[in-house]
Amino acid sequence: PREVVRRADRLRRSTTNEQTPGISDSSSHRVSEVSTTTTQALRLLSTTRPTMAAAAPSSLKKRVAVTITSDLMCPWCWIGLRKLQEAQALVDDDIAVDITWKPFFLRPGAPLEGVPKGGSPASRVGARLRAAGEAVGLQFTGLTDRTPNTELFHATMKLFETDAAKQTAFQEEAFRGYFTLGEYPDERGLLEAAQRAGVETEVRALFADPKKLDRLRKEASEEAFEASGAQGISSVPTFAFNDSGPAMSGARDARDITRYLVHFAK
Repeated sequence: PREVVRRADRLRRSTTNEQTPGISDSSSHRVSEVSTTTTQALRLLSTTRPTMAAAAPSSLKKRVAVTITSDLMCPWCWIGLRKLQEAQALVDDDIAVDITWKPFFLRPGAPLEGVPKGGSPASRVGARLRAAGEAVGLQFTGLTDRTPNTELFHATMKLFETDAAKQTAFQEEAFRGYFTLGEYPDERGLLEAAQRAGVETEVRALFADPKKLDRLRKEASEEAFEASGAQGISSVPTFAFNDSGPAMSGARDARDITRYLVHFAK
């Protein structure tokens, strides 16, 4: 794993002309400075490691559990996931990464129908955010014209809390729907995301069960308020590793995330 970090350091120094300047956002979530290593460079690194031993069998790999506290309306949370996935690819020979998600409300109490954003799609996406997204293969279009209430989304995510693969797949498609396709995250929009993620049957059944949906909505709300209260989380995305508690926030560089994965793997 140390060789992975050294190679990432060397690659970053050799590709400084490909990095995106520090990025900040004016919305309510506070985001750490972002320094972007391009996806192409990271892919090159992950496929050129001639001195490393062959990948360990899955059962012999060290493991690290990563918990991401996030809200659907946070664009940096989608970028942060991409950076984590890039870091995951760098250590995949030796470390298995298990990703789970916890809720956070950036706009608690927002009306169910959302709040109109105003402006045009082009005006809703700043140049820096657009560039940061493109650097990791994401497209922010500004097509969704309302800032959403995300309670239903988080309740739906709770449905998959024991299936990490399905939870992350649904999270990704909900991000894509909201930020790229212009889908508002009501039942209709979330069913579109569920269909793309291959979990439409489960989500449709949830929406047809008001009692279960209310229970999951309540649980998600309690977790979200605990995150901003007892856990002291004030910005998203926030990452926790194993049982560390909040350890890192912001859409960090893949190299930085790799250091955490190596440190916490066991």
